[in-house]
Amino acid sequence: AVVSTQSTGLCNNFGYVIMLSAAYDLISKDSSKDDAYCGKISTGAILLADVLPSLFVKLAAPTFIHKIHYNVKVSGAALLSLISFIMVASSTNFTLIICGVMVAAASSGLGEVTFLALTSHFERSVITSWSSGTGFAGILGATLYLALNLVLSPSQTIYLMVIIPVIEILTYWLLLVRPATLNEPAGGFEPLLETDAEEDNNALEQSTPRDTGIKLTLKKLASGLNELKYYMMSLFLVYASEYLINQGMFEIMWYKNISWKMEVQYRVYQVVYQVGVTISRSSASFFHIKKIHILSILQFVNLVLFACEARYQFFPSIWITIALILYEGLLGGACYVNAFYAIYNEVPAHRREYSLGLASVSDSFGIVLAGVLSTFIHNYICKFRI
Repeated sequence: AVVSTQSTGLCNNFGYVIMLSAAYDLISKDSSKDDAYCGKISTGAILLADVLPSLFVKLAAPTFIHKIHYNVKVSGAALLSLISFIMVASSTNFTLIICGVMVAAASSGLGEVTFLALTSHFERSVITSWSSGTGFAGILGATLYLALNLVLSPSQTIYLMVIIPVIEILTYWLLLVRPATLNEPAGGFEPLLETDAEEDNNALEQSTPRDTGIKLTLKKLASGLNELKYYMMSLFLVYASEYLINQGMFEIMWYKNISWKMEVQYRVYQVVYQVGVTISRSSASFFHIKKIHILSILQFVNLVLFACEARYQFFPSIWITIALILYEGLLGGACYVNAFYAIYNEVPAHRREYSLGLASVSDSFGIVLAGVLSTFIHNYICKFRI
């Protein structure tokens, strides 16, 4: 189970990583750059397209996802991923490219809530293997994109990625040993708080089936948010900060005194960031960090530092920037894996599946905020760079 869940984590996040690694190339199809490398469109546009559908899926999932069998959900996520690669690779129209990125996001969101919930049916080591798999997706996807673009065009590179959803579906059907609990019929509402059971039974007797379903769903959501607020707020802040750095500043943090072109510098930044994420997401097997809010605060400090560098360009060497990007990735990955590891261990087994899926929404909200703000930050900094 450990190897197969690591593989599915890699495959599920691969499309998301490729779209962000290709963001500079994708916006360049529709937006020319000036001497300050400032275009009318920020890579934040790609970020929003790459996360909003995923967020919608995660928000809607708790109300219906448990009624759909894992076989259907996994197959659907893989199919959407395949379609997205073909759409983005074959399109020259920016609107169609955005649509393709949105399909990739929907695939990633469906896959994440599905596989995170799936981990609750296995031993606790599986949550770590899933997290490390998503981290490996980052470093492998970003590195492959950088390397293949040395000999291929961006479109040709993305076409080659269609093999990833094929691997995902083969891993699920052929390698993953699925426990018997996956074949159990979907049950009714399981209260998040055991002491609510009697109250919920009274509600069932006094309400219509439809009203009861809505009330219990909202009650379950409110209880979950209250229980997980520390982890969700930490994930929100760390992801908002790091994606503001990645999509609001990477594309304008360029250095003229080296041989790398701007698009190469951007791809290198993405690879280095993913290296940091991969290292830290695999760290839960060796040590755990309980006070993850510290990681979020440090990431916010990182954001301020990168904003100053993008505006004033006071770093004398690109290698200082690269070192800080590695540090940024380490903070983000550590916050992610330690948050979900803590939830897995602290939440009782009967509501663990729901809690893991609910917590995954918080990082998406942070990324959405980053996508919205990155455009304004990009334009503000560019105003002084032209």
